[in-house]
Amino acid sequence: MDPSDRAEQLGVGEDADTAGRLPNLIIAGVSKGGTTSLFSYLGQHPDICGSDIKELRYFAPLRHGGELGPIEEYAHHFRHCTGYRYAVEATPGYYYGGRPMARGLQDVCPDVHVLVSLRAPDERCWSWFRFVKSRLRIPKDMSFDAYLDRCEELHRAGVDGDLEHQAFWGLGGGCYDVWFDSWVEELGERFRVVFFEDVARDPAGVVRDICRWLRLDEGVVDEFTFPVENRTEPYRAAGLQRVAVAFNRRGEQFFRRHRTAKRLIRSAYYAVNRQPSSEELPPAARARLAEFYRPHNARLAEQLSSAGVEPPTWLRNQDAGRTSDRP
Repeated sequence: MDPSDRAEQLGVGEDADTAGRLPNLIIAGVSKGGTTSLFSYLGQHPDICGSDIKELRYFAPLRHGGELGPIEEYAHHFRHCTGYRYAVEATPGYYYGGRPMARGLQDVCPDVHVLVSLRAPDERCWSWFRFVKSRLRIPKDMSFDAYLDRCEELHRAGVDGDLEHQAFWGLGGGCYDVWFDSWVEELGERFRVVFFEDVARDPAGVVRDICRWLRLDEGVVDEFTFPVENRTEPYRAAGLQRVAVAFNRRGEQFFRRHRTAKRLIRSAYYAVNRQPSSEELPPAARARLAEFYRPHNARLAEQLSSAGVEPPTWLRNQDAGRTSDRP
């Protein structure tokens, strides 16, 4: 049975009482662009219900030409969302699926709204490098120059986006212009772009803008809290870090219901295994990245302007100073 037909059987549509059975709001990108924070912030709205696991990856096969799994398994993650105007999940890899992904989302989730948070690509690359190192997916002693060499090698071969090379998606994942037009053309007003730097500087303001886009009450945002989510931290002992990563993944549903417990456990763990570091993106590497991204950023600036979106500072001045690693 076609996924869209099965979605109809589940009662997905414009009716607010049934829309929560499958998401009608998806945070689709980008990786290390603050998607975990956005998911947390939006989930505080009384009209928005978050999936029991943030990153469901249900549509990820469309990015690589695969087929979707049973829709009933996907819907199970929203079983608690009946009665909410919006149900949301956040899988940042979706953005890189482009047109096939946009069409697939609409086939399964009619009238879906898609939110994407873009981040200065040099800082995103640096953050992704630190992230995959913290997850033990690349050697702890691998230098950033060596990492970029491998990224460029895979990018030239056109395989850096393959699943087996996901750890080296730091470089290619910042070429946002490659996929932007497809999302705008497929979704129109139901596609929304925000910027990581704005989320870091003024999270309440960004969330209010999103509420206006979704036609939700923005007044309740004054009661929200805006903690930093999913911050990357270097580790001391690899074995202990491996256990912590697995524990965090398996306990995600519990931790989403008990955020105070998560903060306490995380603080205790960091006291034992966090490696103090003041490491920053090296100036030479920043210049190397600026040269690589120059044509992509120039095209993205034009695309954003055509879509009526004011380009961020890092596009208006591609040699602007560093951005923070928050959220």
